[in-house]
Amino acid sequence: MIFSFIHISDIHLGRPFSDLTGFAFDENLKDLYNKAAEKAFSNFIDFALLKNVDFVLISGDTFDGNEQDFRSKLILKEGLKKLEKADITTIIICGNHDPIPAYNKNTFNFDEFSNIKIVGVNTDNCCKITICDKNNVPAALVHALSYENNYFNENPVKYFSKAQGEEQSLFNIGLLHCDINGNKDSSYAPCLTSELQSLNYDYWALGHIHIPEEISSNIQYSGTIQGRNTKETGSHGIKYITVENGHIIRNNFVPVDLIRFENISIDISSAKEITDAFSIIYDSVSDFINKNSMQSPELFLLRLKLEGFITFYNEINNEFYETISEKIKNDFNKAVYISDILNGTKQKADEKTFSEDDGISGEIYRMLSDENIYCAMDTVEKDIKNLLDYCNFSDNELQSFKNDIKNTIKEDCINLCNNIYYNESKEE
Repeated sequence: MIFSFIHISDIHLGRPFSDLTGFAFDENLKDLYNKAAEKAFSNFIDFALLKNVDFVLISGDTFDGNEQDFRSKLILKEGLKKLEKADITTIIICGNHDPIPAYNKNTFNFDEFSNIKIVGVNTDNCCKITICDKNNVPAALVHALSYENNYFNENPVKYFSKAQGEEQSLFNIGLLHCDINGNKDSSYAPCLTSELQSLNYDYWALGHIHIPEEISSNIQYSGTIQGRNTKETGSHGIKYITVENGHIIRNNFVPVDLIRFENISIDISSAKEITDAFSIIYDSVSDFINKNSMQSPELFLLRLKLEGFITFYNEINNEFYETISEKIKNDFNKAVYISDILNGTKQKADEKTFSEDDGISGEIYRMLSDENIYCAMDTVEKDIKNLLDYCNFSDNELQSFKNDIKNTIKEDCINLCNNIYYNESKEE
């Protein structure tokens, strides 16, 4: 027997974006921001229909709060109806953001014979639902629990039980919104990996954590389908799983997001002046986009953190940020925006400062004469003579090689001196 299903969670229909600074806010993007979650949900529906999966599991927080706008309700209901029309069963549990009362029965009035199951709304809470494959043969047993309010600080595992008798021949799935291995005082169903594993289910479809995470091969968070802030970085999407004879043979993560937050740290220590820093930042962003060109979203929102010791510290200002942001936006056809730039650089002390310093940084600097470095290199050269002979350097090439090493040593040591000097100054 072969069947497939999709695990999706934390859709948060109606939830707005945050962490959008002036760099990332553009009037032309307003519609994309407003409808990104809706389109990501639509991408998921299209994928489910394309693959003709047997069922879909939604692990809570479909909405962003107890009260939803009409558009969010309509988006969800129309999507579920498309799946129902294709004979795809959907099972939804209620999370901490969308507890059972959030699902108004006047809107979600699916009867007991519908293949749309909202646990605690049109089924009993903490229930077992048997799902058949396309040939109407029982294939999976879903053990599901919904929240009745926004807080559920009990350990939810006590509401689940091991499969018994004929249930053991089915593929057993736990459907749960929880905080696994987190704070034991968490308000969101705290529990442990070992407790879930003790029930011997074949798969746990978890919700609540917004970053996709594999706790183990069969205990997984699918994450939210659309990141909304700089904490929710990377690809977001769904888990597409195929089971054959009781064993998972495919467990793929499928991105469906339209907007993607990413954090990039960029060391600009090697920049001699502000224009060099500009080039380093631009090239770093270009390299990142090129490496992530496969399955890329409609829009990247990048948060840049600049690092390193520089002599032009005071020139890193709003004008610089605005210029680099504008160039990146225009050169990448408005598919890449800078959401924020954090200046983590430090003022680089000049060599005169080190030469006069009576601390550790001064001692290290005074050891950095060319004579001392070359003396150390001569000692090393004897140890690697065979390697140098193999390289077959000419006299000029060997001297150039030594100069490169000398300059690298000096640069690294001066950076070390800056670190020490900066920390000493901070302590004072």
